[in-house]
Amino acid sequence: MGTLVLELWAMVQTLTAQINELQARLNLNSRNSSKPPSSDGLNKPQPKSLRKAGQRPVGGQKGHKGHTLCQVAEPNVVVTHAPPEHCDVCHGSLGQASVVESRQVHDLPDLRYQVTEHRVLQAICNCGKTHRGAFPADVTA
Repeated sequence: MGTLVLELWAMVQTLTAQINELQARLNLNSRNSSKPPSSDGLNKPQPKSLRKAGQRPVGGQKGHKGHTLCQVAEPNVVVTHAPPEHCDVCHGSLGQASVVESRQVHDLPDLRYQVTEHRVLQAICNCGKTHRGAFPADVTA
């Protein structure tokens, strides 16, 4: 029984040494050996930033007053977003719709603002349900 344990112990030592050698080979790259950088594959190290941490915080600086564009009185283009023609509850015809909200998008083509105003119309059915048009997803303000 004692010789079997010694044989197994010797085998464990041999296999451990072999594993360590293979792991050392796997850990070689172009920075710690004479291998060319092209042999690194996709495991290239991340580039180091020259910016020192803590020099300036990210984002706007304290005390800076933000500003935004104001709506214009006469936009270049007006796009109207109407509610559905029929009530989704009673299927009755909706009457006249009126503007309840508007949002403007300021674009800058050819060094001149292209302002598009989006207007949502609202109509009230005879049954009392209010229906509104919807703004496109990219019109947020």
